[in-house]
Amino acid sequence: MAKTERVNATINSNTKKDLEKLSAKTGVSQSEIINIAIQEHLKLMSTKDNIDFITNEIYRAVESKLDKYHNRLFRLLAKISKASFTSLYINAHMLSYMCQNEISQEFLKQEIDIANKKAYAVLKEGFLEEDIFKLFPKDLDFNKDY
Repeated sequence: MAKTERVNATINSNTKKDLEKLSAKTGVSQSEIINIAIQEHLKLMSTKDNIDFITNEIYRAVESKLDKYHNRLFRLLAKISKASFTSLYINAHMLSYMCQNEISQEFLKQEIDIANKKAYAVLKEGFLEEDIFKLFPKDLDFNKDY
């Protein structure tokens, strides 16, 4: 049996009354009830610390696995964006080549100007930048092979 030591504690009068009632009802000494309560509390706190540790380890493991996939997705998105802009450039170039008369060229110029103004408005409002910052972490290395 473990060595016992005396500890003095202060409790409010309602708790003291409840402790006396429980002791009388169960036939267990007040000291033993307090000892059991403290042991249970310590077990609970130890378990909580273990759960917090395990939760953090699981989170760290999941993040390390997902990080590789996120980086791959970001690189794919960058490549898709590059391909999309290249395609747009080629289409615009082909349209300008096909539009040999002045009316067609003027129409194409007006439409490109409208598209540029709308794109500039989106950029000016910060809408696209917010999405980019949400999608791409600051420390992402696009040159790294995964």
